[in-house]
Amino acid sequence: MDQKTLTPAVVRMLQTFLEDPDRTFYASELMRAAHVGSGSLYPGLANMEKAGWVTCEIEDVDPKEAGRPARHYYRMTGLGVRAAHMALVELSDSVRPPQSSPGWKLGPQASRIVGCLTGTIGRLRPSTDRI
Repeated sequence: MDQKTLTPAVVRMLQTFLEDPDRTFYASELMRAAHVGSGSLYPGLANMEKAGWVTCEIEDVDPKEAGRPARHYYRMTGLGVRAAHMALVELSDSVRPPQSSPGWKLGPQASRIVGCLTGTIGRLRPSTDRI
């Protein structure tokens, strides 16, 4: 997968998978955990599966007996764990502000303001620990 396919939703999905790389998710469970909608989830999973980062297994259940469709279970591959980690590191490096940015030259007063704002934003956004 290249950086153009690393949408914010895909990044959240990768972070969710990487929190416990051995965990298997079914689609709606992954949607809730990663805070993404189905319109972002399924294309992202398709791209990850095509790249060999995740595998999909379909539950062996009779939908009429279960009263629901068979679940699709997704799990990261070993390649996916390594590649996703590296992709997130590269993405992080690519979106870092340049050293010439005025933000790097903040004085002590401005640093306290930024710290205060960061703390406020962290309290407002429940999933900031995964961003």
